[in-house]
Amino acid sequence: MKIDRKIDRKIKKYINNKKFLIGSCMLLVMVVLSLFAPLITGYGYDETFVGPALEPPSKDYWFGTDRLGRDMFTRVIYGTRISLISALTITSICFAIGVLLGLLAGYYGGVIDMFVMRVVDIFFSLPWVLIGLLVVVIRGPGLLSVVISLSLAYFPSFTRITRSVVLSVREQDFVIAARLTGESNANIIFRYILPNCFSALIVQASIIMSFAILGEAALSYLGYGIRPPEPSWGVLLQQSTNYMWDNSYLVILPGLFIVFTVLSFNFMGDGLRDLLDPRYKRAYE
Repeated sequence: MKIDRKIDRKIKKYINNKKFLIGSCMLLVMVVLSLFAPLITGYGYDETFVGPALEPPSKDYWFGTDRLGRDMFTRVIYGTRISLISALTITSICFAIGVLLGLLAGYYGGVIDMFVMRVVDIFFSLPWVLIGLLVVVIRGPGLLSVVISLSLAYFPSFTRITRSVVLSVREQDFVIAARLTGESNANIIFRYILPNCFSALIVQASIIMSFAILGEAALSYLGYGIRPPEPSWGVLLQQSTNYMWDNSYLVILPGLFIVFTVLSFNFMGDGLRDLLDPRYKRAYE
């Protein structure tokens, strides 16, 4: 009974947080669209001349068609897959690299801390667009180039947050007691220190997810990311630039999907911050 009550309180706490609930529902919609895109749409994402070229939105073509007669609804829905996959991959890589470096720098300090933080400062000083250009020059455009460039651009934020938390935790009594009992450094780091970083890292991960979606769309729009015929939202915007005045739906609809997805992660991030921050979470208990 006590366990059931605790579970009920936790569920109620998340439901009472409107920002988290709204963000979760919005993100769930995008995940469902990406997973069931072949069932939702009636065409292939690069199937040409399914209708008249530059046909405005109608009951037959909900989002209209592009200059090659491709169904824009299909292409926008399939673009959801690329955005979510790239965002998840980039955030996972940033999390793995940034957290590991932050743990090492914060726990050991000294030369390791100085070296790691100087590397982080270098990457912080480089604009993410410049990093994207360098990666594209080395290995050419594509999804892998987007993942590499944005991972290099965003991992330093995880490193700094992790290091700051470790510096405040490593001198606390439970960590000192673990050292005195002879536990290894690896055990202390991953068993005692890392769990104390999760609340800040989860919020940061939601922020990086939204940055990754915007970054992927921007690089693809500039021609440094996803290449046609893959239906990235950035590619759709780039291909529609010449028709935006007479056929504004070609730009507005992919743009709305970008805004909707980024807002979902921002709402979730704000909600998680309130739920995990001791200054706010009592209001939802």
